[in-house]
Amino acid sequence: MDYNQTEMDVTTLTDGPDYDDQDIIKRFGVAKNLLGMSRLTALYIIFILAIFLLNIFFIVVILESRMLRSSSRHILIVNICLGDLLMAIFVLPVLLNLAMRDGQDIRDCTTYFVLHFFADFLIPSLTTLAILVLNLDYILRLCCQSYSDGASRSTLMIFLFFLPWVISASVLIPLYVDGIIKVPRAVPQTCVIDIGGYLTRILLIVSYFPQAGLLLLFNIIVSVMYLTRRDSYGLDVCGERIRAPVDICLASFATMLLYTPALIITLLTSEGYLGCQNTEECRALNKVNTAASWLMLTKFWVTPLCWLACRDTRAAIRHLLGCC
Repeated sequence: MDYNQTEMDVTTLTDGPDYDDQDIIKRFGVAKNLLGMSRLTALYIIFILAIFLLNIFFIVVILESRMLRSSSRHILIVNICLGDLLMAIFVLPVLLNLAMRDGQDIRDCTTYFVLHFFADFLIPSLTTLAILVLNLDYILRLCCQSYSDGASRSTLMIFLFFLPWVISASVLIPLYVDGIIKVPRAVPQTCVIDIGGYLTRILLIVSYFPQAGLLLLFNIIVSVMYLTRRDSYGLDVCGERIRAPVDICLASFATMLLYTPALIITLLTSEGYLGCQNTEECRALNKVNTAASWLMLTKFWVTPLCWLACRDTRAAIRHLLGCC
């Protein structure tokens, strides 16, 4: 691909659009939005703590409970929590540190490139695929006899656990590394991300939208299968009770609802977008973009709350708190 023939998607780390410049090319990105949101330091830290504590809590509950440890459903929930934890233990703290140290003129380009890749592409892909795999696990438990057998069950569980990580890393990392272009600047100390506009669209599409479409389809299948066949299921072959997929459906819906606005805005402002044309338009667009970014950040602590809809999870929490 000849990136020189595509419109360049240039993301500079400024404090917002220059409303006096009518020819401004405005680009939105998740990492850039999170960097600007870090000015609300107290709220930012509250979100970091909420994401970290909730996801760690459910990981501990699942690993401490013998019943949940033997459940493929809950092992895959641990995988989702690990993906969400990447935001709380890596992306958000490092972005906050960069913002407090350099303001909006980031000079540590290597670190910012990595954060941009994680926040905009890798984490949305990883977490959406992980919930998609959770839906697939539920379907397999209802339909596939071999998935209930001991040896084949363990093999398939391991395969499903690592599948989101392998797919996301193997597809997105080569595209991102190959697409970054060094840009000479009059002020070399300030970091600029320059990626071919066409490649940005490819990265965004590959990292989220196919997964979201499949997630919606699988979630509908899960719901229909349970409603039509629930009377014929009590325990599967391994003795794991088939529960209503309320937590799975809630987590799937929350992921699609809270991810989609921010990623659609980023996609629409990638290639061929000439920016807002006047002050009012720019302010309105920035308000919408900021709201979408906070919604996306909310996803990482709302998703763990969805696991409370499962009766087995609530029982394990009561048992753990009772022991404490």
